[in-house]
Amino acid sequence: MEHYEFENLIAFNIKDTLDYVSNSVNIKHILNKKTGNIMALSLDYGKVYQPEVSSFSTFLHVIEGKAEVVLNNLSSYMQNGDSMIIPSQTVYTIEANQRFKMLFIVLESGYDDLEP
Repeated sequence: MEHYEFENLIAFNIKDTLDYVSNSVNIKHILNKKTGNIMALSLDYGKVYQPEVSSFSTFLHVIEGKAEVVLNNLSSYMQNGDSMIIPSQTVYTIEANQRFKMLFIVLESGYDDLEP
């Protein structure tokens, strides 16, 4: 049986349960399955998170503050409520020009690069 930081069928507010840790990237694992995972991240000012290149698509959603996502040396600035889909095999970093909290969802897809 797998253990997560959150229980099934129990409501929670991820923003309130995710703390900032001084000079750190704080990660809480919500769910982790073979087909993908859900995490919540908080980054303190000046920290950079660079996930491994994934064969899965990644969905980012800022739940507090502002984040900078750098893809191919181009910056995209996200603020509270903004979301972004990053295709598989994409190298990127998430940078904290100020503290922020983010929901980070990685989902497997066999049709990642196909246009509808």
